[in-house]
Amino acid sequence: MEIINLIFNTALETLLSIGKIALILIPVLMVIELAKYYKVIERFTGKMKGFLSFLTLPEEAAFPLLAGIFFGIVLGSALIIDYAREGILKKRDLLLIGIFLSISHSVVEDTFIFAVFGANPAVLIITRTILAIIITRAAAWLFDLFSVHKAAATAKKDKAIEAVRKL
Repeated sequence: MEIINLIFNTALETLLSIGKIALILIPVLMVIELAKYYKVIERFTGKMKGFLSFLTLPEEAAFPLLAGIFFGIVLGSALIIDYAREGILKKRDLLLIGIFLSISHSVVEDTFIFAVFGANPAVLIITRTILAIIITRAAAWLFDLFSVHKAAATAKKDKAIEAVRKL
């Protein structure tokens, strides 16, 4: 009997948690869709051009990046998945956004939590941001380096095949 009660309580708590998440996410996602429709996003992307170009990301990456930084990895991931499904961002861009957000996500919430335990908020924000920028930029450089080598190897292979065909 205790097992059935445990299963029932666990299922009930899980459903309540899912409901709470939905109560938060659904309005936020609706606001995001309205922001897309009314071109509010373009205002932010224009101000982030230099930052995005340093990370070698397109302007379209601004909104998922900002959402992940300020609202957390869950909302950022939802937007990233949405942008990927719509074909707005390439795989390379998705990878770089994921790397950045894995280091520096939910900056506001996490900073408040750690500040309660005595951490210096400025040190937290600056350190996480700098690390995210450095590691994302390094990943972009490596990704581009390997892409160039792969393209060169493919071109070399194509030339060799063409030379064999001429024989």
